[in-house]
Parts: sequence; C-alpha cells; structure tokens
Amino acid sequence: MKTFRHVAGCSLLLAVLSASALAQTASPTAPTQTGTQAATAQNVNPETGIPESWPDPAALEFGDVTFNEPEPERAVLSNGLVVYLLEDPSLPLVSGAAFVKTGSLYDPENKSSLAALTADLMRSGGSAGRSADDIDERLETLAASVEVSAADLYTTASFSSLTENVAEVLDIFAGVLDEPTFVPERIDLAKGRALEDIRRENDDPVSIAVREFYRRVARGHPAGYIPTAQTVSAVTRADMVAFHKRYFKPNEAALAVSGDFDSAQMLALLEGTLGGWEWGKVSYPKLPPYNPDPAPRIYHAQKDLGQSIVLMGYPSVYAYTPEYNALDVANAVLGGGGFSSRIFTEVRTKRGLAYSAGSQVEQGFSYPGTFLVYAFTRTDATGQVIELLREQMREMATNPVSGAELEVQKSNTLNGAVFRFTSPAAIVQRTARAVEVLDLPAGYYDRYIEQVEAMTPAKVLAVARREFRPEDMLIMVVGDAAQFDRPLSDFGKVEEISLTLPTP
Repeated sequence: MKTFRHVAGCSLLLAVLSASALAQTASPTAPTQTGTQAATAQNVNPETGIPESWPDPAALEFGDVTFNEPEPERAVLSNGLVVYLLEDPSLPLVSGAAFVKTGSLYDPENKSSLAALTADLMRSGGSAGRSADDIDERLETLAASVEVSAADLYTTASFSSLTENVAEVLDIFAGVLDEPTFVPERIDLAKGRALEDIRRENDDPVSIAVREFYRRVARGHPAGYIPTAQTVSAVTRADMVAFHKRYFKPNEAALAVSGDFDSAQMLALLEGTLGGWEWGKVSYPKLPPYNPDPAPRIYHAQKDLGQSIVLMGYPSVYAYTPEYNALDVANAVLGGGGFSSRIFTEVRTKRGLAYSAGSQVEQGFSYPGTFLVYAFTRTDATGQVIELLREQMREMATNPVSGAELEVQKSNTLNGAVFRFTSPAAIVQRTARAVEVLDLPAGYYDRYIEQVEAMTPAKVLAVARREFRPEDMLIMVVGDAAQFDRPLSDFGKVEEISLTLPTP
C-alpha cells in the first residue's frame, strides 16, 4: 500500500481502450486518404504473397480525425447521491466508481495513512451480513470485483460485473461502501502490509527521492504528511470507524456507471441498493496553508548507487486557472513531451547522460500543483545534469519556441488529452469526478482543448518567464556523493537527509 505520491515521469499509467467499445460508442471518424498513393502494399509477389515495396509514408495525406464524445445522463437518488450513467451495450459488462469527498488530506498528522487504511479495510474487512471471506469468495464466483482506494482529495470505490450478475454485485458494493465492519484481524493484516512497505521504502532510490521531496515542498500541509511506522501503528479501529462515519455520506459523493444496461432500470436498481445509504452533513476541517521550504534548498540522501536520482521543483499554479493550460504546453516542450522534448533530447539523446529525464506539472485543485524536472543519471554526471536541466529552463524563459516545435507538442498534448478519455467508463468517471468532486466548471476539458489549440510562442514564453525559475528550485538528490562530478554545494547550501527509519 504505497501512500506517497509518485513522479509521473517514472511511472505513467495509461488506460487500455477496448477496440470494440471504441468502435461502437465513441469512434473517431476513420482517416481518409486524399493523396494519389493508397496505403497498401505494392508489387505483391504472386508466389509468396509478400510485398516487394510499400508507398512512401511521407507522401500519404490524411483527413481530419473527429471525436464525438457521448454525454452521460445525470440523476440524483433520494439520499442525495449524484449518479452519472452512460450506456454501452458492446459487451455484457457493467462497471462503476463512486467518488467520495475525503482522502489523505484529512489525515491527522500523527495518524497519516488513516484514509488509506480505512479504504483498505472497507474492502478487506467485511460488511454487515457478509464476512470478508464471504465477499472474496462470492466475487470470485461471479467473476466480479469490488475495490476501494484513497487519494488525496477523494476515495474511490469501484465495481465491475457481468450484466447478468450486476444486481448481486451492487448489493455487495453497497455493503462495502456504507456498512463496513472493520474486523480486527484484517486490520492487523493491513497495517502489517503498510509497515512492510514503509520498511522497504529505502530499498528504492526513487521512493526515497519522491518521499523526501514532497515532505519538504509541502512541509506542514497534509499533502506533505508521509506515513511512517509510528503513524501507521497509531491508527486504531475506532479511528477508522469514526473516519468512515464522518465523511462517507451519499450527498458528499458521486457515482459513475457505464456498460450494458437500460438507464431507467439501472436507476431503479441503484435506488434499491444504495438509496438506504443515509444522508448526512459533513464538516470538513480547515486545511493549513501550503508552506514549502524556503527556496533554493538542496537536499542529499547518501546511497551507494551507480546512478543518481535528481528531482527539482516547487509549487506552481492551480489546475483550474488559465495559467495551467499554458504551463502544460510549455512543460511539454521542456520535458513532458517525451522523446521530442528538450530535456530528453539534450540530456539523453545528445549526451547519453540519463536513462530517463523530463519534467511534469501536476494538477493542483485544493492546493497548488507542483512543477518539477527530474533525471535518473550516471552518478559521475550528477552536477552536469543538474546544470543542464537548469539551462533548459533558462532558455525557455528567455527565447520563444519555434512554431514548428510548438505544433509538435500541442499535437502531443491534445492527443494525450483526447485518447485518455475515449472509453465509456473513462468518460463517465471523468465527468462525475470533475464536476461533482473537484468542482471544475462545466466545459472545463473542452476549454482546455480550445486553449491548447490557441497556444502561441508568445504565450508559452510568457508563462515560462513566470513559472520556470531554476534558481528557486528545491533540489533533491539521492546518490553516492563520493562519485559526483562536482559537489552539490556548488548549487547552494546542502542539507543531508538521514535514511534511518525510526521504529514504531
């Protein structure tokens, strides 16, 4: 149970889209060839059936690709639970996800991991009328799943079922969501897994870098609370029961359902299974201000490695501001655009100094998103890579990008945005989460695409001048200082980080 954030450049999870669902529910218009060459093999050998030549790809021309996104239906159950429905008869499956407005941001500092453990036990600790083993065995028999996990702003409870079994699976899902029992023996198992994860954190240099970076960039704020053996051990069953009772209310949640069903019948089924979930007023605690370490600061964790992990960053802008959209495109040019980005080109392609290098801008909703650059580099090139990362930021904050370079990254950004949400499940869940949980304005994603399309070199330069400030970055390095090509003190005052983990 990992309970700290991960660098997207290190571990990017992409949804795998169902070809049949895509074809029947949200299919792009097929590309149309307008050139004189057909996109087929030429001079096929009649004896072997093997083409002897193919048309020149550069000579092929394609028409515009359009995407017609279906609109989910919105309804509200008698207890205030907002429901979004999107029918998809392509397969005999139904899936859903409930987003409840609570997560790790509401962990007490001395019990960091409470939200994650509560979510774990909601699924693994049984429910009223069903033991944990009964739930596991029945779901396996039905070829179904029910899962619960906590993020920072919300907790997700999801289900997946064959159409013929959806009524029974929804009944199990409702029990997990509304009436978990938190059996003590399963609590001990969950806490044991969490403690083992913490014990192993220092085995992974990336985990060290991410943990220590966020602990400092969000110091004093719940986003920077990192679970420890002490905070996990301090969580009790009574804490989980109280956390669930306080926050898990239908009027503070949204449910997204997609699949093979009739919407009217599904609403009736949901009312019958989830309508008894009791409405209740939720009082959310006031979060402390986001107060990062004064910049610039350099931190080093000594680890005998053949490579160094370098993270550099600071709090940036909120995701719902116009500045975020411009920064997202600027970030794509700098290091978020994959192989064609500047950081990857300069650090890896041209110089071969790093296996992975890039940048990212996180979406921040209740607190500022974090902008960071990163590299996993040879130990003897650590200082050189830090300077290269800073140089690329300075260059973007000084000179406008070319029109051609910008068009490449705009295309990459738009393709990523569109094709991340093409399955019915992804569309309906995105809508429910964005509108009901994150309180984003209607049409947020449409405006995002419009603003990316309208991005110009001047706009990218303007946001880069505001947001790319290499001298202000918090720098986190995990590696063997004895092998560095230059001392980290060349970049400022260095604070050493102890990797000794306190015992519970």
